[in-house]
Amino acid sequence: MKPILLICFSLFFLTSIAQDKNAFYALDSNMNPATLETSKYLLWIHQKNDNNWQWDYYYTWGPLIKSYSYADHDGQVTNGRFYLYNRMGNLDSSGEFDHGKKNGSFYRLKSITDKKIVIISQYDYTLDSLIKYVRQTGDTVKKIPKDTANNREAEYEGGLPQWTSYLSKNLQYPDRARDRNIHGQVQLGFMVNAEGVLSDIHLLKSVEYSLDQESVRVLNESGKWSPCLIDGQPVNTCKTQTVDF
Repeated sequence: MKPILLICFSLFFLTSIAQDKNAFYALDSNMNPATLETSKYLLWIHQKNDNNWQWDYYYTWGPLIKSYSYADHDGQVTNGRFYLYNRMGNLDSSGEFDHGKKNGSFYRLKSITDKKIVIISQYDYTLDSLIKYVRQTGDTVKKIPKDTANNREAEYEGGLPQWTSYLSKNLQYPDRARDRNIHGQVQLGFMVNAEGVLSDIHLLKSVEYSLDQESVRVLNESGKWSPCLIDGQPVNTCKTQTVDF
């Protein structure tokens, strides 16, 4: 059964619904249409770009469950990266599809603590054919030696003090989460290229829809970062950043 459009949301959600290419649905424990008050899950369907639609499933008042990318609005052809999360909201696995076929690296992760996630296995596919399996034991992010002339991790311009100042001026606590006394620490993963431009922002630790989206917003609007340096040369790198509510 197709979910019905949720029409009784908070003002925060109504603003999003009114925009083109965004829709929210309330679902019960059997994934059938429900009211917000009786729902267990929320489904947010939105267009990422000209080629992909993203389906995000949340617990109504809790973390993200799964996020899939499709080539079509109706969610029939998987296309792009997907993310699956455990009940704590920590990223559990991720991979990429090319028009319905597994293509690229698929990762299985493990939550060591509430704030630390490591990759435990990697499966590499080419158009549905498994070509390589690697058992991993390292962290999701390689550490770069700090405080040296030629090596440093990517960071917000000005370092931690400026990042803290930026958040204090720009981060807003969404009414939806505040009214329900929902709090926690959202953790984001992303790429910083050699020019300091951010891309591929995704959730490593989800808390709740409005807190997650506010975290993504402030990171998206943070401008260029100082890129990672290795032997004095700027390089592309992965980065994680937390946002506290």
